[in-house]
Amino acid sequence: MSARVLVVSLRDRLDKKVFGLIAKEGEVKEVTREELRQQPIPAADVVLLNCGPESMEVGQEMLSRLKSKDEGLPVIFLTKLTGVDHAVEIMKSGAFDYFQIPPNLEKLKLAFERALRTSEMHRRMSLLESQVGWEDRLDDIVGISPQMQEIFQMVKTVARSNATVLIIGESGTGKELIAKAIHRHSDRAQNKFIDINCGAIPKELLENELFGHERGAFTGADRQYIGSCERAHGGTLFLDEVSEMDPSLQVKLLRVLQERSISRIGGTEKINIDIRVIAATNKDLRVEVDKGAFREDLYYRLNVVPIHLPPLRQRRADIPPLAQYFLDKYSKENEKRFRGFTPEAMESLVQYDWPGNVRELENNIERIVVLHEDSRVKPSFLPRFIVNTEKKAELESSEWDQGFQKILPLKTVEQYAIESAIKRCMGDVLTAAKKLGIGQATLYRKIKKYGIKAA
Repeated sequence: MSARVLVVSLRDRLDKKVFGLIAKEGEVKEVTREELRQQPIPAADVVLLNCGPESMEVGQEMLSRLKSKDEGLPVIFLTKLTGVDHAVEIMKSGAFDYFQIPPNLEKLKLAFERALRTSEMHRRMSLLESQVGWEDRLDDIVGISPQMQEIFQMVKTVARSNATVLIIGESGTGKELIAKAIHRHSDRAQNKFIDINCGAIPKELLENELFGHERGAFTGADRQYIGSCERAHGGTLFLDEVSEMDPSLQVKLLRVLQERSISRIGGTEKINIDIRVIAATNKDLRVEVDKGAFREDLYYRLNVVPIHLPPLRQRRADIPPLAQYFLDKYSKENEKRFRGFTPEAMESLVQYDWPGNVRELENNIERIVVLHEDSRVKPSFLPRFIVNTEKKAELESSEWDQGFQKILPLKTVEQYAIESAIKRCMGDVLTAAKKLGIGQATLYRKIKKYGIKAA
């Protein structure tokens, strides 16, 4: 679907060169002030307000009317008026950008493309905010991307069995939430969900935590202790960061999976247990097996049903609903009035790579809600490392310094173009290569050259 561009001419008709430029990008409808008096404002994605010096006041009134109709509608102001005061006044009135007539066509094209992206993001946010319920979620896990929808279906399917599940994903992707969802959708939901972080407990304590001990088993053991395996009887035992488990304990865990029984430390009696084991790791266990750090037989016992959780940078479509979910959650908890994001703020969130994944996104949204007061999250509320405007400012700036534009090294421009293309193509290198007009092999060489993350 092509963009809908509305040109409102309060002076002469739009210059043919400018008209031709925007006509390449979408369907253009040009109306005069008189025509607008006789009809409602047509639907548009971007508006070009063509205003002469004698109609400046009318132009600002029209700008106000357009913004009242649609707060997120980008309006680009064209005028013959010069001077910083006029530019500031126009921008304060809510214009998306401001150009003197005749405009620089290259700069106008860049502004027009940014306006289209802003308009698209605003439409997405409006749709998101209009949703009363969250159909694209599983319990507390939000995700509209195909990857997450596939995982949701897998969770519901595997929950009906007793199969051991191995969840693989980077830190912060929500492995524990997936484990809890499997438990809640299983026949074991009425029984306990016991979780243990194998990387956070020393070896000696972890064995005791897993299997428990008898009274007198060691110095200080003045009473019997029931371990997690026993307490999870009838329910689910979740072993987070299982790759960190000591090899001696791996042997004992393997025996539990094979025999479905345990012996407490210091005890001789075998205790039968009925548990469903779900393990999680942020490492590639196959690599750990090859390194000799993880038992191969235990790997196969755990890897019955693998679930791979993709990092947030590989499913950017989930960022807007996740951000809105956390904004609603923490606004309610902190009695704030936030209800959404400006398109510019959301675009910054979508473009950021989120190395800490969903956990990092949640923490940043909570921080924003706690520290700021407004109805919408603005770019100024975001940490600088998320906004990351330095390269964009250099490449897209329409500011001129002493009559000449800053010239950037070709290397900087090329690196930014590649990074931007990969981000906008959601990590799809083949599509990014096509958009850049180069071969896939060439793009891979340049990715390696600049050390760019392709995922």
